Amino acid sequence: MTDIPNTEFLNFIDHPVTVEYSQHGSAMVPLNQGNNPVDITGFRKVNIMIGTTTASSCTMYMGKISGVTLANSYDIPLDHKIHTFNVVGPQMVLWLKGGKPMTSENVKIWIYLSS
Repeated sequence: MTDIPNTEFLNFIDHPVTVEYSQHGSAMVPLNQGNNPVDITGFRKVNIMIGTTTASSCTMYMGKISGVTLANSYDIPLDHKIHTFNVVGPQMVLWLKGGKPMTSENVKIWIYLSS
């Protein structure tokens, strides 16, 4: 049986996403409506590039996020390069850390999910 290619592109380069940093300088990146974890079932690879941001680090959490969380964390370098990860769970979220507390900024990010 042949695999049917499955892809999804989250493009926040052309229209940057607005993140709001907490009092501790961290922000969950709103990758969808309602700021929920992204469903990545049906995909095998996550390709991600973090562009312009004032944050000092980015962490991706992948696994079971909603409800009781059971997820792995992956540090994503802020080097404007594409980084690829194997999918290890049904959901994914991104957190930016080290931003200026209680501020917001537009961040350029793209994520390409593929099977």
